[in-house]
Amino acid sequence: MQNIYNKKFESIGIPPKKLATQFEKLGERRFRAKQVMKWIYSRNILDFEQMTDLPTELRLWLTENGKITLPETVEVARSDDGSAKFLFRLDDGKLVESVYIPDKNRDRNTICVSSQVGCKFDCAFCATGKMGFSRNLSSTEIIGQIYIVRQYIAQGGKNLTNIVFMGMGEPLDNLDAVVDSIEVLNVDAGFGIGHRKILVSTVGIPEQIEKLMNSDIKPKLAISLNAPNNRLRSKIMPINKKYPIEKLIPLVQKYFKYSKRWVTFEYVMFAGINDSLKFADELVRLIKDLPIKVNLIPFNEIDGFDFKRPDDRIVMRFQSYLLANSLVVTIRQSKGRKIAGACGQLAGKEVLNSR
Repeated sequence: MQNIYNKKFESIGIPPKKLATQFEKLGERRFRAKQVMKWIYSRNILDFEQMTDLPTELRLWLTENGKITLPETVEVARSDDGSAKFLFRLDDGKLVESVYIPDKNRDRNTICVSSQVGCKFDCAFCATGKMGFSRNLSSTEIIGQIYIVRQYIAQGGKNLTNIVFMGMGEPLDNLDAVVDSIEVLNVDAGFGIGHRKILVSTVGIPEQIEKLMNSDIKPKLAISLNAPNNRLRSKIMPINKKYPIEKLIPLVQKYFKYSKRWVTFEYVMFAGINDSLKFADELVRLIKDLPIKVNLIPFNEIDGFDFKRPDDRIVMRFQSYLLANSLVVTIRQSKGRKIAGACGQLAGKEVLNSR
């Protein structure tokens, strides 16, 4: 059996149809992909020689020419709320972070995963954006993060239940790799996690949301809104100058029809900036009668940033106003703040122990 590839035959993070095609090009049957995936994801076997339902010749070939690439775990920072932040080093030395977020009350174990090294969009409140952008992650690198954190969760006798693409980077700016990753997460031979347990968070890129709706996957969608008008949103999020709010609103109804799931508007709250009842009223008028849930996120303070976290009473007052106007509203109870693992705090630095 010849190696028809210029590089090693990668087996992790490859969606089932693509992996099946790779085996077909080797002259193997397509079902070999499902066999290998079950060994990797269900049995946690990363040694091709131990994949005993594969033909001996194929096992030998994969041992010599194949690979199963996982990132290096540089450091794990644990918080007293049960969350943990993982710092990973990729093959080229780049660093990314993922966060494990437990929720005992709802029996939920979530991984917040990164999709890029850095980010292009430079939102004013986000540590990742201040890094600048380095590169996209491959689906192998995305799944590698999840694979390792899932092993950590399993050590505590728990099962991975949810995935959120809310880590470093803008998922829709790396849509092809994110779609491939979600296919691996969905399939029974992979992680077996359904679409309703996967959420993709975006700054709001209309053409990429349209492209997502042309794929076969239907994850929950969250759009980072953070202000109810273009003037304020453009100050907080430069992307709004290119894609103002009026370009996003029509996509809410369209995505709801596509996925049969309400879209979430994330609203990070900053003290004295967007947390008054005036803005609550603007938000009501903007989204009333749309299939939207609002997720209020009190700002997680970051060294070097001028934004401040609002008082809890202000957040509750904002929520109460929205609820009184028949909106569906939740307040995110951010975990991992003490280890800089909460929303907006990921920066990919080897400084976890010093926090």
